[in-house]
Amino acid sequence: MKFLSSLLVVLALTFIAWFGVGVLRLYEIFGIAIPYLALIIFAIGFINRLLKFEQNDSVNSPGTKKLMARRLLELLFFRSFFGNIKMKKQGSKEESGPSNWFWAGVYIFFGAFLIILLRHLRLFLNPVPLFIQGLENIDSFLTIGFPHNAIYITDIVFMVALTVIILRSIYTSFAKNTSLPFSYVPLFLLLGSVLSGIIMAYYWRVNIVSVKELGMGLVTFRPFIPTNLGNILFIHIFLVSSLLVYLAMSSVKPIYQWSASENEANIG
Repeated sequence: MKFLSSLLVVLALTFIAWFGVGVLRLYEIFGIAIPYLALIIFAIGFINRLLKFEQNDSVNSPGTKKLMARRLLELLFFRSFFGNIKMKKQGSKEESGPSNWFWAGVYIFFGAFLIILLRHLRLFLNPVPLFIQGLENIDSFLTIGFPHNAIYITDIVFMVALTVIILRSIYTSFAKNTSLPFSYVPLFLLLGSVLSGIIMAYYWRVNIVSVKELGMGLVTFRPFIPTNLGNILFIHIFLVSSLLVYLAMSSVKPIYQWSASENEANIG
């Protein structure tokens, strides 16, 4: 079962972060060095992917505008790692293509993801812009069951959408054996990142002032490790950093490859 291999990889990464911080006390490594390194690798990978797309695209190729739009979506949102395919029979042949309802869930996922990223900017900006404060207030109007914590709507939407994506990918893998090795790694890294963030927000709470001090130190290039930071925060940072590195370095696309070809340009 290939999804189990990917799950074990993410669990191993989680254990590495826990052991490195909880046992070896390598706070500077997991809180400063690894995030910086991950951002550098991600930036290089993003630029490299952009240059490759530009080299592969031909100005005179058919359907160039449609192809460039698809490439832009892949570049900005890493569409292809979701591993979706819909199989349908036409005579004795099987054709594959993206499921519309599945992609609707993916776009909902990205909408929630964008809001979560914007909310996180409050940890790296001082003062916090008013629109981010307003966005957070709108997103956190529910407090049922958590009197001392706001419940963010996007957290719920994100988890539901991500769960659907993972279950759909696993179902497709079993039904048609279409998944490539480790194609679930980014999905499980996302899941681990979200779960660790939710744990910090609602259960093993961390000192938000110390978290902001860490964030401000990183963005101003004067990093230091504040006191009262829980191990769960370093696990969260390590999983997010691992996801950035994966997206930058991985050339594996789980279901279908986008290449500069006439067939690709004709895909609707």
